[in-house]
This record gives sequence, C-alpha cells and structure tokens, in this order.
Amino acid sequence: MAEGRQAEVEQDRAAEVPGAEARGVTGRAILFGLCLTVCVSLLSCTVRYVMKGSYMTFCNMPMGNLIPFLLSVIGCAALARGFGRRFVLSSAEWITVFCMGFISAYGPAYGGTGYMISLMAAPYYFATPENGWREYLHPHLPTWLVPTNEHGAMTWFFEGLPAGASIPWGVWVLPLFWWLLFLCAMALLCICASAILHRQWADHERLVYPVIAPAVEMTTRAGTGARWLPEFMQGKAFWAGFSLTAFVFGWNMISWFYPNVPVFPTAEGTWFWLPRRYPPLWIFLSTFVICFSYFASLEVLFSLWFFDLLFILQGGALNRLGMGATSPHYAMGSFKWQTTGAFVTLTLWGLWVARGHLREVFRKALHPESTHIDDSREMIPYRWAFAGLAGSALFLALWLAQAGMEAKVIALVIPGMVVIYLGLTKILADSGLVYLNPPTSAWETSLAVFGGAGALRASSHVAFGLSSFAISNYRGFLMTPMAHVHRLADLVPGDKRRLFWGVCAAFVTGTVVSTFYTIWLGYTMGAYNFQPNWLVINVGRAYFDAVVVPSIRNPLPVNPTDYGFCLAGAGGMLVLNLMRYRFPWWPFHPVGFALSGMSLTRLTSTTIFLAWLIKYLMIKVAGASFYRRSKPFFIGMLTGYVLAVAAGIAVDSVWFPRQGHEVHKWY
Repeated sequence: MAEGRQAEVEQDRAAEVPGAEARGVTGRAILFGLCLTVCVSLLSCTVRYVMKGSYMTFCNMPMGNLIPFLLSVIGCAALARGFGRRFVLSSAEWITVFCMGFISAYGPAYGGTGYMISLMAAPYYFATPENGWREYLHPHLPTWLVPTNEHGAMTWFFEGLPAGASIPWGVWVLPLFWWLLFLCAMALLCICASAILHRQWADHERLVYPVIAPAVEMTTRAGTGARWLPEFMQGKAFWAGFSLTAFVFGWNMISWFYPNVPVFPTAEGTWFWLPRRYPPLWIFLSTFVICFSYFASLEVLFSLWFFDLLFILQGGALNRLGMGATSPHYAMGSFKWQTTGAFVTLTLWGLWVARGHLREVFRKALHPESTHIDDSREMIPYRWAFAGLAGSALFLALWLAQAGMEAKVIALVIPGMVVIYLGLTKILADSGLVYLNPPTSAWETSLAVFGGAGALRASSHVAFGLSSFAISNYRGFLMTPMAHVHRLADLVPGDKRRLFWGVCAAFVTGTVVSTFYTIWLGYTMGAYNFQPNWLVINVGRAYFDAVVVPSIRNPLPVNPTDYGFCLAGAGGMLVLNLMRYRFPWWPFHPVGFALSGMSLTRLTSTTIFLAWLIKYLMIKVAGASFYRRSKPFFIGMLTGYVLAVAAGIAVDSVWFPRQGHEVHKWY
C-alpha cells in the first residue's frame, strides 16, 4: 500500500516537472546537502551551548536537521512559484538532502562531539587529590588521544582565553586526527552492517520504519512551482493538526514576555506515585513522540505500554523483597539484567531468523557475478559491505589495543557492540520510538562475562572510558540513522552510489565542523559558560569518576543473582517470540519486554498509550480508510511543532540571548 502510494506520488511529480522521475542523486543535491550539514552543526551547537535553548540532537530524529530541512523545502517551494522551476528539486534530490542532514546531526553536541571533547579536556583539568585521577587515571592515558593541560591549554578552554592569547590549536591536532579516524571507522562499520541487513528488514520482515514516515511525505510531496507552499502542506486535516500545535506553542511563547499568562503544560510532566516501593508512572504528553508513534503498529504500541505497567508491578514487588530493582523511577540492578537478557535474546533471534538472507548475501560478496541475489538496488555492493565491515572492525581493534584495551576484552566488546546496535536499530525501525535507549552496553556485558571489573587491567577501563561515547552510544551511533537512510534510498531511482558518498561526506563534514566550532566556542566564551548544560562540562568528570572508583580503585564484582535474572529475561523473550510466531492472535510484541523499565521508554509511556488508543479507536470505529486519511493531521502537527521550535529559537536570539527556552526537550 505504502509503495503504491509512493509510486503514484512520483508519477504525479514527473508529470508536473519534466525529467523529475528520472532525476536521481544530482551534484546540486550533494552541494545543497553539504550546506545543510554545516547549518545543522552550527545551529545545534549554538542553540545548546550559547543560547541554552532546545535540544537539537538528542533523539533519533534530530530537531537540528528537521528545522533547516523543513525551512529549505518551504523556501524552495516559494522560490519555484515566484521565479520558476529551476528551484524545483525532485524527490530523489530532497531525499539526498534530508539523508545528509540526518547523518550529520549525529556529529554535534549530543550527537557525539560534545562527549568526545569533554572526555579529551577533562582528565587533567579536573584532577584533584580527592578524586585520585593522577594516581589511577593519568598513567594509563594515551598521549596521542588526550591533550595535556600544558601551558594552561585546557584551563583556557573551560575558563576562556586570557587577554592577548590565541587558541592553542596545536595541542588538539594530533588527538583530533586519531579521534576522527576512530569515528570514521565506527561510521563505516555501522553503514556496512546496516546495508547487509537492509533487505531482510525492509523486504522479508517488512518493518514499518515509522520514524521516516513524515520524511517520506515531505520529500515526495515537496514544491513543484504550482503553489507557494509544498504539496504536503494542504488539506483540512493537515491544517487542523498544524493549527493545533502552532497555537499551543505560540500561546506559550507569550508567557515568555508576560509570565502571568497561563500556559499549556507542554514543558513539564509529573510523576504519579503509587504505593510504597513501587516505581511511579510518568504523566506527560509529548507532541513530538506522538507524531511518530502514530505511524507504528498497534501491536508494538500496546506492548510498550503494557510492559511498562508490568515493570511497575514486578519492580515494586522486587523492591519490597529487598532486591533493589528500581532507581526509583527506572530499572536498575536485577531487573535491568532481566531486560538485558530479553534485549540480547531478541537481537540474536532476529539474526537467526535472518540466517538465510545473510548466507545469500555472503555468497554474493564472494561471487559478485552470481545472480541468485541482486545488490544493484543497494547503496553499496555486498562485497564492499563485507570488506568495509571487516576492515573497520580490524582498525577499531587495533585502535583500542593501542589505547590500552586488552585483546580478550576487544574480542568481546566489538561483536557485543554490533549486536546491541543492531538490536536497537531494528527496534527503532519497528517501533518509531524517537527517544530510545538500550538496557545494556557492550562494556557492561563484557564485564559480566569476565565476572566483574576486577578481572581487567586498569588500562582497559581507561580505554573504554575514552571510547565509551561511541562504543556504548545510547542511540546506536550511526547504525540507527543509516538503516533508515537505506530505506529512504529505495525511493531513489537509478544508481544510489552517489548517495553513499554523500552521506559519508556529510558525516565527516558534520563531525569536523561541530568539533572545531565547539573548541572555538570554549576558548572564546569559556566552556563553563555553556551552563546549564551537562554535556561538555560534566560528562568527562562523570565518566572518569566511574572508571576510577568502581572499576579501578574499588572494583565491583557482578552479583550472582543478576545472572539468574538475565537468563530469566532470555527465557521470557524466547517464549514471547515463539508465541508470536506460532499464534497470529498473540497480542504482545516482544519489543516491549526488551525495553521494559528503560528511562526513555518510561518517559514516553503515557504518550505511547495515547497514540495506541487514538489509532485503535480510529481503526475499530471509523475504519482503516479513515485512519489513512487522518495521517496528514499528524504530519501537520509535526510541521507546526518544528516551526514552533524554530520560532522559539528566533525569539530567543532577539529577546532572550543566552537565556533560551527549551521548547523541544530531551524526552
């Protein structure tokens, strides 16, 4: 149904714009995408570090990309209407621009470089006799990865340059060179792994990819020169949704100038506390979450909400038994290990189901001339994908070994990272959860295998502390967006190799621009003035404190009970999968169990329940056709929300410089 609709859209656009149907990834689209990449990096860092406004790069559909992309689509539609069709871009060109901005948003601030710079700048500047860093941390820090505080280079970064001094770029050059190579290898690994599994997820398992449903609408129904606005911005349903969010958030902006004006509760939620020792229920409606969750399946939405309630009941019961299963809001201890067992089992189950596809892809990589499977529709051939996967994994292993990590740890960390990132990516492609984090990391699972932190050398802990923002990234680093880029590439006619090089260039450009811009901001305004911002100032201290105290100075063993809960979670996931595959009427999707108790899932559970309820009532009462006709309403809601966030940034820049408002939050 969706593919048929997309084909109709392409035919309509081809009739209106000569040659549009055959126009694939063009040079101007790549150039436009690179300009958007720079804009995304500068906007994201400026809004968060300087203006202290909305979160631009925290979630799986970064606002830092949506704002410039949507403004570009609207601007080009108006230009095409006023000055001719030379300003009309084809669907493939808009997809290229969107994908490049999408990938580049995984560079600035919470995308990665904010963590990296904090980890580079913190070790020497924040060392004190109390925290023991000089004794336990400094002897294991590679000089080629961490700049020292010689001549006050890091002091100036956090406190600002003294009068007459220049930025000491020299101390950063060598570390940044090796970090950039490390990040490029990580990116290549993610691109290749997602390419290998793309057809399995998109064609064989038919995952829905709800996160990019609005992007498909915006790119396939952009301006053609016939109207002042893009084609997707029309119809009563669209304008009803647009007006709703635009009015609510526009009204709230009035209170910025007149604090006594009552506002809609769009910024803060509340914890609804249950009986003693039971975790509370978070009551909050996220406009952003509901705009994407609405496109997910009823089965997934219901299961996410149901297993959140199950977490409350089981977590409270374990707390009352003295097992400490919650924090108190989120899963911890034994319950977290239960979710970990479920998550890992779900991922391994998915790889087992895909074994036939993986075997065929590997045969194609060995014999590219064979015709048993076609890789001409992919962004990269399967031979390149396997070569890139192997080469990047080897480089990462050598890099981590030089950083001080033991070989036995590397042998577990890299495969563990791939498994966890694949699981996170598939869950996102199936659920549309723009706020999503896994229950475990490659490092935590490796420690569990070895029996605790005491089984490893201090250098391994330090090497992981430095690389943790990439190896244990809560968003799966570049694998989650790349799986969606591969899906969007299916809508691009002709050769897709240019799109591959375009997204690679976008990632490198976004990473480099955001890195140097953040360092420049630190020296010119003092990184301490980034407050309120946990990222650059505190993340390094938090990470290295965790390395020194519970890992090196007082290594903690793994609680034997946790292994039992992990096995229980794995067994429960096997039962859920078997029931789902054997009985079509089974109502519970295993993805809910794999995320039970996780922080970002808990914070969006109320919104997910509301999305399920609305969609359920629409389908059961009004029918599936009415549900399809209602989709423009939620596209309109999202459009109004994105433009409201953009308007908030504009207002802050004029009237509230460095005192911004968080219109778009991190949950």
